[in-house]
Amino acid sequence: MRGLNNLVAIEEILKYMTYLFVATTISHLFALVNIKNFKVSIAFFILASLLQTVLTGQLLLSENGWNFNAQNACLVISCLSNFIVLFAQFRLLWVRASLHLIAMVILNWILFIPFESASKPYVWAIDLHILLSILAYSLLFVSSLVAINLGWQIKHMKQHVFDSQSMTINSLLRNEEKLFKLIFLGWLFLSCALVTGVIFVQGFLSDGMGHKIIFSLVAWVLFAVLIVGRITKGWRGKTAIKLNLIAMSLLMLGFLGSYVVLDYLV
Repeated sequence: MRGLNNLVAIEEILKYMTYLFVATTISHLFALVNIKNFKVSIAFFILASLLQTVLTGQLLLSENGWNFNAQNACLVISCLSNFIVLFAQFRLLWVRASLHLIAMVILNWILFIPFESASKPYVWAIDLHILLSILAYSLLFVSSLVAINLGWQIKHMKQHVFDSQSMTINSLLRNEEKLFKLIFLGWLFLSCALVTGVIFVQGFLSDGMGHKIIFSLVAWVLFAVLIVGRITKGWRGKTAIKLNLIAMSLLMLGFLGSYVVLDYLV
């Protein structure tokens, strides 16, 4: 009898999770379809982000600890990126559209190709390192999307294409200012993540993760150079965008690349 009750409970949980996946995906889809209608799109964006938060919590956290793998890492970064864009009040269509598409791809990846991983017990020091890392990657990931959008915006403005409200000097300068705030905050969190990793995480500099640390350190240096260049020489435009994208590529290669290798190749 107990076994039957457990089976029924498992089936109910699976149904609930499936409905949550579908509802989150549909909300992102509606936000994407209505992307040019700002108010409607943002309403669906907020709903999708809230649903994705619930889903992320269900998949990432358990009684035994973190269920952290490549899929959940992508999901939580996608979720935090949504809120960063909402709180920063970016109206950039390409950035919001990209986040919706990325979220839907990740949701379908998890739903149709799930990957089971062992839970890692909660330890406050390691949890702090993980939290700081996730915040850093999310902020810097959004900065890379904004940088791409600004590069496209600058190109069109040079061609004298002013076909929307986003094609103005004032909006460009505002978004550029927000971009460097994201980079600076992300760099600070990345610095803290690296420091806490060295102090608290056993085997942080070994245990087969050397390549991750190297990529992260090189990215940290590049972001630092970009910040110093902005402050001392007023770097902007193509120079800032290219350096940002190179640093973010290295960071994501080290972070997500490590999880992909551990989950699928080892």
